[in-house]
Amino acid sequence: MKRIICEGPNRLSGEFFPQGSKNGALPLLASCIIFDTIIKINNVPDIEDINTMLSILICIGCKCQYVNNSIIIDSRQINNYEIGWELASKMRASFDLLGSLVYRFGKAVIPFPGGCLIGNRKVDMHLWVTKQLGFEVKIDSGNVIVSDFNPKHANEEISFWIPSVGVTKNATFLGLFVSKETKKKIVFHNIAIEPEITNLWDFLIKNGLNLSYDINKRVLQIFPSNPQFDSLINVDNIYDRIEAGTFAIATCTTKGSILIKDNDDPNYSLKIMLSKLWELLSLIGTEIKFDKEYIELKSHKPLSSFEISTDVYPNFPTDLQPQMVSLATSIEGMSVVKENLFDDRFVYVGELLRLGADINVVNNKFAIINGGKILKGAPLKATDIRGGAAILIAALIAQGTSIITNTFQIYRGYEKIVEKLSKLGANIYEEAEKVLEATNIY
Repeated sequence: MKRIICEGPNRLSGEFFPQGSKNGALPLLASCIIFDTIIKINNVPDIEDINTMLSILICIGCKCQYVNNSIIIDSRQINNYEIGWELASKMRASFDLLGSLVYRFGKAVIPFPGGCLIGNRKVDMHLWVTKQLGFEVKIDSGNVIVSDFNPKHANEEISFWIPSVGVTKNATFLGLFVSKETKKKIVFHNIAIEPEITNLWDFLIKNGLNLSYDINKRVLQIFPSNPQFDSLINVDNIYDRIEAGTFAIATCTTKGSILIKDNDDPNYSLKIMLSKLWELLSLIGTEIKFDKEYIELKSHKPLSSFEISTDVYPNFPTDLQPQMVSLATSIEGMSVVKENLFDDRFVYVGELLRLGADINVVNNKFAIINGGKILKGAPLKATDIRGGAAILIAALIAQGTSIITNTFQIYRGYEKIVEKLSKLGANIYEEAEKVLEATNIY
């Protein structure tokens, strides 16, 4: 494994080209299971979570080819509805395959999910929805076993108690199966409406699946369909709004300037998908300009402290909360960050304290940051994908050398992050992690 060495302080400046969305590519990959044909997905980031998902798909019988950020998947010979624990333990998104496997086989065996240790992310609503749709659900030896669909027990209208992204993805595929089998409409209320979800629905609709959604009412309707697929389906992945937001926040933290590549898509441009971030950064003093192809961001003046509260889309994203805490350490005054979605998302704060940050976490819900303190380089450990990004941002402004280990967590979500930061002027590089040799102690 590589470790990251950062010499600070740094000021970022230059042009930034966002990667394809991690959270957008994963449900598209999961959807390949339901298509008995060949699918090409373009603009897919070369990151650990994507490689793990491809390994899982190969293990269940798919043929996969990954070249120049495009993936070609042939699911025509898929022959296995069981996912092994070793791969599933590496990321939570493996659980997103439950619905698509059930669509293909009428049953599935999925281990409890792994991934980031950012709190108790339960699967109880996944299981509840699956039962509500008429399936038998058992838990055995750490596996969730879905089988024995009974149309008499299938509810046609279901309301989620929270708009969960993962549940919405699985419910989509489960609902498509149930609607196909029962010839009835299935309706879900209080669904998640993140761009990565609506992009999945747009893809399914374009390729013959009969569903509709209303983002204002948070309603998904699924109708009976049995589409005939072409020999090759092409789909373009959207930009990664979290990666783009991370680099924007890093630029503000280092008092730099950046030109972010964008598009003018009315639904999936970074201008639209990150509107809450741009509002906040502008409010605290960042200069931001938009045109059709770029977002220009300058942060040369002192910024104001702030208060934010995370919530489901379109509100402020939890996946940018850790990065905002790092930004707050660079701003004079007290900032407050509230986390509403995960119960242990502040696990990374301990690493920021090692740099000299003044942060007080209250009941795992609030972080109170007394900013403007001088940070000094230190040995650091990436705790999770977004927490790892926050640690890296703080290292950029710390005086001296910071050495970040457990970088696997960062590489799960960010493609060539060290190379990109280096091109923006950061004094940062990678090297092989040193292995300590055991010695005899008497």
